[in-house]
Amino acid sequence: MSNWYRIPPSFRITEREYRANIDGMNIVFGAVLGFVLVGAENVEVRDFIGLLMLSAAIVILILYLGSSEYKLFNATITAVSIAFLPYISVDLFDITEVPKLQPTLAIWALMVLGVELIPRAPSHDRISQEKDQ
Repeated sequence: MSNWYRIPPSFRITEREYRANIDGMNIVFGAVLGFVLVGAENVEVRDFIGLLMLSAAIVILILYLGSSEYKLFNATITAVSIAFLPYISVDLFDITEVPKLQPTLAIWALMVLGVELIPRAPSHDRISQEKDQ
C-alpha cells in the first residue's frame, strides 16, 4: 500500500531517496557549472581546455564523494583541489579567474557530503546478504 499520505516515521532516507538527492544535485550543479564557465568564453582555446580539464577532474572527485568507500580521503583531495583551483589555473594556464567557479564546486561538494551524513534506512540488498551469511 502506498504511504503518500503519511509522515515518514524517521529521518532515515531510503537508497532510492539517497540516489534522488545525489542525482538532483548533479543535474542542478552541472547546469550551474555550465553557466559559470560561460564567464571564461574569452579565454584562449588552450587555456579553456585546461580549465575544462581541471573542472572535470574536480567534478569527478565530487562524484566520488557519493560513490566511494573512502570518504575521508576523497573529501580531503576534493577540498584541497577546490582550495587550490585559483592558484593552479593562474600558474598553469593564463586564466586570471572565473569568479564563481570555486564557490560553485565547493557548495556542490558540501551538499554531497551533507547528503552522505543523512542516516539511511537499511538496504534490502544488504539485509538479504546478511541473512545469507
